[in-house]
Amino acid sequence: MGKPLKEVYNEQTDLRDKMFIFSLFGSIAMVLICAVNMIISGNSLWTVIFNVASALLLLMLFKLAFAKGKKGFARTFFIYFINLAVMTYLFYINGGVNSGMSIYLVAGLLIIVLSEYGVKRYVALIICSIFDVVSIIISYNYMGDQAKENDRPVLVPDMDSFSEVLDTAVSLIIVGLCMGSILILLFNAYDKEKKYNEELMNTLADMAITDELTGVSNRRNMFNILERYDGLFDSDNRFIAMVDIDDFKKINDDYGHLLGDEVLRRFGKVLKAQSEDSEVELVARYGGQEFVLLFDADSREQAVARIENIRQQLKGIRIEKYPNLNLTASAGLVLCKKHTNLTMLLKNADDCLYEAKKMGKDRIMSSFQ
Repeated sequence: MGKPLKEVYNEQTDLRDKMFIFSLFGSIAMVLICAVNMIISGNSLWTVIFNVASALLLLMLFKLAFAKGKKGFARTFFIYFINLAVMTYLFYINGGVNSGMSIYLVAGLLIIVLSEYGVKRYVALIICSIFDVVSIIISYNYMGDQAKENDRPVLVPDMDSFSEVLDTAVSLIIVGLCMGSILILLFNAYDKEKKYNEELMNTLADMAITDELTGVSNRRNMFNILERYDGLFDSDNRFIAMVDIDDFKKINDDYGHLLGDEVLRRFGKVLKAQSEDSEVELVARYGGQEFVLLFDADSREQAVARIENIRQQLKGIRIEKYPNLNLTASAGLVLCKKHTNLTMLLKNADDCLYEAKKMGKDRIMSSFQ
């Protein structure tokens, strides 16, 4: 048993392959509808057999393309078979230029645009357009009474006025329904692909600004935000903190880098939770085990309390396999307003962090104490 058509369609990642499927089954629908119309109109049995056989051949091309992986060959054969065989045959037996079959010739060219791509598309359009023009000229010169008057064989039967109008109307309806269905499916496919591409671009954009391990902003995004921050040094209530996990190198050396990564991931969750507070404007991984927070606080005491809360949450982290592992952090906290540029601001925070390490770690040092 083969895969359902919907599953085959959903597996295609190239929109052109999806359009090929649309064109194939649109053409199958078109020739089958024509077969029914021919039966109703009293055409010869051979014309009906030709249409049904064409539909079966198109189904075989679908299998060849999407079950056997011969998409290139199947696509090219499909293009020329539809335009040089199916459309031409239907054109001649259904009244030529006197009928609505010229619409089918245009539909065949539209199928080329939908199904083929690159140089092959333009080559096919040129070849099939020339063939269609030649078919129209032949139809005009070898049609009914006109052909008899010039001692030429009759290739196209004459049609009365009512039959011409009726045939044109039916042709417009058939081609309109088939091409309309193809275009609807095409636009649906385009909308889905556009949505997928937008989601992919958003994902890539997030990846470009997010630290993969911890989920907070990465160093590059941190500098982009801070360098473009209007009024960074204007507020009496804006603080920046640099937090560093104590003895992180020893954790890596004693327990391995996998555990070190797990510690960073869990601490990253603690810091990401800070981002949900409207007063926190930036949480970023500065590098290694160092993190930066930019936030507002009504007072210096509240600023210290926020960082102390983060440190206590780190202390509360327990690794199941290493229950005796105790995690602590040191932090440097500064008021942004005391500085005139970003370099000075980060250096002051780093100096405070260094002082906290020097004083024995597991503490907060600030420039306003």
